[in-house]
Amino acid sequence: MSATATQTAPARPVRRPVVTGLPSIQVVPSPAPMKGFILSIIACIVLLCGAFATVFWLNTAMVEGAYKIQEQKVLLNDLADTRNTLQDEIAEASTAVALRDKAESLGLVPATEIRHVDLGNSVVTGGSATNGQ
Repeated sequence: MSATATQTAPARPVRRPVVTGLPSIQVVPSPAPMKGFILSIIACIVLLCGAFATVFWLNTAMVEGAYKIQEQKVLLNDLADTRNTLQDEIAEASTAVALRDKAESLGLVPATEIRHVDLGNSVVTGGSATNGQ
């Protein structure tokens, strides 16, 4: 048997119906009217300007805050210097020699007798026996 004898012939295509007349053409309106497009463009421009204004405002606020922080740091350093100077003056004035000189300039003399006052019992103790209690 030969290979050509066993093959079947291809099926004939089915006939299509014949279109009669011209197809009708209709005008279809555009899905987005111009009014909506213009409003969208205006909204985008407003949003863009608002974003720029917000960024500029934030940047200005941050710079202003940085200047205030710098001013406060300078003030803090000045106050720290003043505190250190005053602490040095207090330490110098608190020495025994300085206290003795200041007391002498005010007319004070060293105590010869030491007495103690007991407020709870209303009693003065110490000192010499001749001064009484």
